[in-house]
Amino acid sequence: MDAETIVSITARPSEEAQRRGYPAGFPSLPPLPAGRYSDPTFHRLEREHVFGRSWLFVAHGDQLPRPGDVLRLEPDLGPVILVRQDDGSVRAFANTCQHRGSALVLEQATNVGRRLTCPYHGWTYRLDGSLAGYPQADDFGDLDHECLGLPAIRCEAWGPLLFVNLDPSAPPLLDALRPVSDDLAELGDLTGRLHLVGTDRTEVPVNWKLPVDANIETYHVNVAHRQTAAKVIDQTHTGIWLLPNGHSRMLISARDGADLTIPLAPVFDTLGRLPDSGTFSYHVFPNLSIVFSGRGFVFFIANWPTGPTTSRYDVHYCSSLAPDDDTRALNERIIAATSTVLYEDLVVLPGMQASIDAGTLTSLALSYQERRIQYLHEQIDRAIGVERIDESLRVRQVLGPFVEGGVRSGADT
Repeated sequence: MDAETIVSITARPSEEAQRRGYPAGFPSLPPLPAGRYSDPTFHRLEREHVFGRSWLFVAHGDQLPRPGDVLRLEPDLGPVILVRQDDGSVRAFANTCQHRGSALVLEQATNVGRRLTCPYHGWTYRLDGSLAGYPQADDFGDLDHECLGLPAIRCEAWGPLLFVNLDPSAPPLLDALRPVSDDLAELGDLTGRLHLVGTDRTEVPVNWKLPVDANIETYHVNVAHRQTAAKVIDQTHTGIWLLPNGHSRMLISARDGADLTIPLAPVFDTLGRLPDSGTFSYHVFPNLSIVFSGRGFVFFIANWPTGPTTSRYDVHYCSSLAPDDDTRALNERIIAATSTVLYEDLVVLPGMQASIDAGTLTSLALSYQERRIQYLHEQIDRAIGVERIDESLRVRQVLGPFVEGGVRSGADT
């Protein structure tokens, strides 16, 4: 990121704080149908057309340090495993024996050595997914080995971060992530330097979009976080950028006198002191938040649908300090402070879901400061295809002209 961009980003929260009244020329945001957070048919459309065709962050490379290491992903994407190869790369396959469909890997994380072996009939596969052998081979006649390798799934790395995509025709990862991947281009060189120091996983009885909403707006900070984050960041000083491809950026400035500097070496040199100027974050469509806690600490939140009104909240905490006895205390203090704020949101969200499920909330009234939520929903409808969505659940496409770095197409619906 160049110096001019950093100056521009740093200035916008102050410009926003000086605003008086609703911005001239900006459209009033239309009511957002609450059924989008509970309708089973809409949930199925999201699973197929959003999660089934988007690049999704699933793991940090530190979770598979050695050749033969395997990580079994949660079943949200279907039966998927990540496998560290001999050359250091990571590949993804269906966790499905091509004999009769048994899961090859039952543990969440393990090392299989040189072979993946089916626990039911003993069929074996090499780390590259090719079929290595099977018992009593003569009983199978003319079985075609070449056609019985494990189905491969798109898997690409952005530095130490691992993403998968179920769509074989999807664009390359870094293209799909632009302009976030351009802003944070240094991430591609951080393998071995951005260390995984903690993970957290929470099942939440709410639709996956409610935690995302909480991560992409600051209107709630002074109330929900009044004893924590609100003491050091000022919600009125919030700069927001709607970016192409459904992504967005946000900076909430620190309050006067608040020092957010954390004694860690910088992770991203080209961001300057931007991460120390407040809470700096990105939303990567559809479900990933990248949040900086100072220059040396960054965490990644992924919200996963597990049902129409249930979800899983995954957090990967990363630091410029490798996790060892000398650094554990500092990293753990940062994780504890961060998780306290995150879970203040999770306490409130089930009440929202209950209101939606009961029908006492039929639509969401969004403010200008909550426009990233509207933008997320517009991108969801574009990904699904508006014609596939029941008319009562569609959102109007109003924010295209306000996307910076590219104008999204799509007429009001």
